Amino acid sequence: MDLADTLVDDFDPVDFLYRVAEHCTSLLDIGDAGVMLAPQGGPLRLVAATSERVRMVELFELDAAQGPCRSAYLEGHAVEHDLTVEGLWPDFTARAHQDGYLSVYAVPVQLRKETIGVLNLFRRIPEPLGEADQQLARALADATAVSLLQQTTLDHHRTLGMQLQQALSTRSIIEQAKGFLTARQHIDPDTAFQRLRTYARHHRRRIADVAGDIVSSTLTVPDTPAVPPGRKQQPPTA
Repeated sequence: MDLADTLVDDFDPVDFLYRVAEHCTSLLDIGDAGVMLAPQGGPLRLVAATSERVRMVELFELDAAQGPCRSAYLEGHAVEHDLTVEGLWPDFTARAHQDGYLSVYAVPVQLRKETIGVLNLFRRIPEPLGEADQQLARALADATAVSLLQQTTLDHHRTLGMQLQQALSTRSIIEQAKGFLTARQHIDPDTAFQRLRTYARHHRRRIADVAGDIVSSTLTVPDTPAVPPGRKQQPPTA
């Protein structure tokens, strides 16, 4: 999970949490993933998502104050839900099913006994997540918590709560930048985010700083951004 990245001076918690979500989709038998966090004393909020579709479903869950992801956070243990049958959360179930998700597995991100967030794993098949994938999901959640704690420990001027608040605060400016690129370049929000993130990595800048420059119109991201260092350009798919 690129845990060594948490040891660098310019560690970006937002980009790290987006990579956590991406690792979930690449390592587990799921369709999309999201990461929710809660700063100390604050409400649960969405920080990262692998697609615009799942982002909207997760925001709906938070607004409706119902769903397996919220329950996993409040109860402190993994929650699985079949979205093809009526359950405890009819509004959430209907919305998620409408967007093509047929089951969800939510696992809390915990530091000792404190739950600081949730990894939300959405599937497009109405089957339980396999036992091996459940264990790996738990390991990914634990690694996420340890990585955030490790970075916080290295920085004596921050608390874990401040670290989480930073991640939550920067999501707003990133969403604004995505909307700007979507309108300006006539692309969908997922493509807009990938261009934003690719530009930030190529120029070795924090994604929130790049997003701020885009919103303030002091930076123009090209329609076809450069490939990040260390990555090969992939041929276009049919």
